[in-house]
Amino acid sequence: MPSKDVKAPLERLAGNYRWVWDQPVQQIFETADPETWKQTRNPHDVMRSLAAKQLKQLAGNAAFQKRIQEADGDLAKYLADKPAQPLVGYFCMEHGVAPDLRVYAGGLGMLAGCIEKTASDRGIAMVAVGLRYRQRFSQRLSYGWQSEEWVDTDPVAAGLELCKDVTVHINLAGEQVAIRVWRAKVGRVDLYLLDTDVEENPDHLRHITDRLYMGEKEHRLRQEMVLGVGGVRALAALGLTPKVFHANEGHAGFMCLERLESLVTEGVPIDPAIELVRRGTIFTTHTAVAAGFDLFDRGLIEKYFSGWAHRCGVSMEWLMNLGHFPYQSGHEPFNMAVLCTRLADYVNAVSRIHREITERDVLGALWPGRAAPVRCVTNGVHPRTWTPARMAALFERYVGPEWDYADAEAWQGVWEIPDADLWQARQALRQDMVDFVRWYLPRTLRAQGWADDLEWAEQVLDPEACTIVVARRAAEYKETDLLVSDLGRLKAMTSHGPRPVNVIFSGLAHPSDQGGKERIRRIVECSYTPDLRHNVVYLPDYSMRVAQALLAGADIWLNHPRRGDEACGTSFMKSVFAGGQILTTADGGADELIVDGYNGWIICDRSGPASREAMASSAFGALEHVILPRYNDRFDDEIPTAWTDGVKQSLASLAWQVSAGAMMTNYNHLYVDAARRARMLAQRVADRVPALAGH
Repeated sequence: MPSKDVKAPLERLAGNYRWVWDQPVQQIFETADPETWKQTRNPHDVMRSLAAKQLKQLAGNAAFQKRIQEADGDLAKYLADKPAQPLVGYFCMEHGVAPDLRVYAGGLGMLAGCIEKTASDRGIAMVAVGLRYRQRFSQRLSYGWQSEEWVDTDPVAAGLELCKDVTVHINLAGEQVAIRVWRAKVGRVDLYLLDTDVEENPDHLRHITDRLYMGEKEHRLRQEMVLGVGGVRALAALGLTPKVFHANEGHAGFMCLERLESLVTEGVPIDPAIELVRRGTIFTTHTAVAAGFDLFDRGLIEKYFSGWAHRCGVSMEWLMNLGHFPYQSGHEPFNMAVLCTRLADYVNAVSRIHREITERDVLGALWPGRAAPVRCVTNGVHPRTWTPARMAALFERYVGPEWDYADAEAWQGVWEIPDADLWQARQALRQDMVDFVRWYLPRTLRAQGWADDLEWAEQVLDPEACTIVVARRAAEYKETDLLVSDLGRLKAMTSHGPRPVNVIFSGLAHPSDQGGKERIRRIVECSYTPDLRHNVVYLPDYSMRVAQALLAGADIWLNHPRRGDEACGTSFMKSVFAGGQILTTADGGADELIVDGYNGWIICDRSGPASREAMASSAFGALEHVILPRYNDRFDDEIPTAWTDGVKQSLASLAWQVSAGAMMTNYNHLYVDAARRARMLAQRVADRVPALAGH
C-alpha cells in the first residue's frame, strides 16, 4: 500500500469524531506517533506530525495496514445507515464531544455529547446545532485563586470542516450579521457549529461568538439569537428539514420564534402556526432553581424583536407574555425557559426528583390549579466514551459485544469475571492515573509560572492506595471542598497508617463565580501543605481529558451536591463503567438508584437538604468505618474480594440504568410521537390553510 493510501484512510478516521469512542482507532493513532498521542490524544495532531517518511514506513508495515483497512471498513459500514434527512434538530449552547473541541463548559455539554453519540449508535436520525467559540479559558492559579487566561481555538486543528457554500444572515437590532457554519461529524450525527467571526462583519459583530457563557446580558441575547434564529436558518440552507426541534435548556428558545415567523411568512395564521410549532418542540430543562434561567429585560426584547412582532402581526405585550408566568406584569424580565415551555408540547426534567422540583418550585405556576405535564427523562452517559479499555475488554467478554446498551440480564455476566482479572484491571488503571497525574501536574504548574522545585509533584500519590476523586464544576451547591472542611479527619485518613488514601480534586469555577473560586482556593491551599501534598492533589485546568483519566483510576467517586439542587448529575454514572464505586448524596439521578451499601453508599438520607457539617460527618464516617476497611480487607495482601464483589454489584445493578441507551430510548419515543402529532395537526388544517400542506 503506497504512503498516500495510508494517509487517506487515516484522514477519514480522524475526520469523524467516532474515534472518541472507538478504541481500535485510538490505538492506530497511538501506534503511528506514540509521543504526540501521549501529549494531545488528538488524531489531527498526529496527522500533522507525520512526515512523508513516517507515512512510508507505516505503509510498509503489513500488520498496521491491516488494522487501518479494518478500521476504515468498519467506519464505512457504520456510516452506511446514515439517514438522508434528520427526524430531530437538537439545539444546545455547548457540546462535549471531544476533549479538544472546546465548545463545552460542564455537565450540560457532556450530556449533549452523550446524547449525540448515542443517537448515532442507536440510529436515531438527528442533526445537532451549537456555537463555535473563538476562545476558551485556561485556568491559572495564584495562591490558589483562579484567574482565566483566554486562549484562541483553532477549528481546523480540532477537526471541524467549514461548510464553504453556506453563510446565513440574521438581523440584530437593525444590523445584518453574517454567520458561517462548521461541521463536526459525530458518527452518523452531524453537529453544525455557528460563528460570527466572518470578514464581512464589523469587529463588534465578529465577537458575538467569542466566549461561552460570558459577557453582559445583551451579549448573551445576541449569542442565543445566533443559536436559535441562525441555527434554524442554517439547517434550511443546508437542505435539512427536521420534523422535531429539541431545545436543550432555554438558551435555544429563539428557534421557536424563528420557526413561528417562517410559518406566518408562508401565510399560516398565527394561532395554527403556534400550535404547529408547539407540536414539534421538545424542551429539556436542567435547572433546579428558577433564578438559574436566562432573563432579559423588556427593553432588550423590544430592541431585538419588535420587528419580529410586527412581521408576525402581534403586539409586544403578546410576545412578552410568551416569556412570563401568569402572575407577571408585561414589564418584568422575559424568561427563556417560560418561552420554551409555552411553545413546547413536551417538557421534561432530567431526573425524578428534578421533575418534582420543577413542578413544585420552578415551572409549575404555568399550569395554575392543575398538575404540571412535565415528563421525566433521566440522564445517562455514553458508555464507550467513558469506559477505559481494560474494563471494556472485560465487558466485551463477560457481558457481550453490545455491552454498552445491554439489559439488566446481560449485565449479570460481570459476576463471572474472575476476581483476579478485575482487581488486576483496577490496579493497572489506578497506576495509569497516577502516571498521568505525575506527568500532568508538574507540566501544568510550570506552564503557569511555578518557579519552585516541582520534584514533589512528580512523586505524588500512592498507586496502591484507595483513591477518592472529587472532580466537577466548582459551583457552591456541589460542595466541592467538603472534605477540606475537616482537615483533622482528612489528614488522619490520608497521612496515617499502613494503608494511606489518595484524594484528588479538580474542577473549574465560572469566571464570575467568586464563591466557587473561594472553594477552589481552600482546596489548593490544603493540597500544597507539605504534610498533605503527597496524597492530596488538586489538578488545575479541568477538561474532558482530565475527567477521563480520573474516572478511569478512581476507586471512589465522591458526589455531594446539596439535595434538591442538582438536576441530575452524570459524573457518578461514568464512574460506574470505569469500575469505581460511588459515595453520593441522594440527589438528581442518584436519588432514583438503589444504592444499598453493596454497590455504593449514600451520604446522609432522603429527608431533605442536610447541613454542610452533617454531610461532611456522614461522608467521613462512611469512608472511615465502612469503605476503607472493605478496601483494605484482604488476606496476606491478596485480592480484596469484598471490594471486587462491590464493584461487580455496582456494574450488575447500575450500569444498565445509567447507560444513555435507556435515556435515548425514552427521547426517541418523544421524537416519534411529536413528529406524528405535528403531522396529524398539519393534515387536519391543510384544507383551511394551504401553506401547511408542506409541513
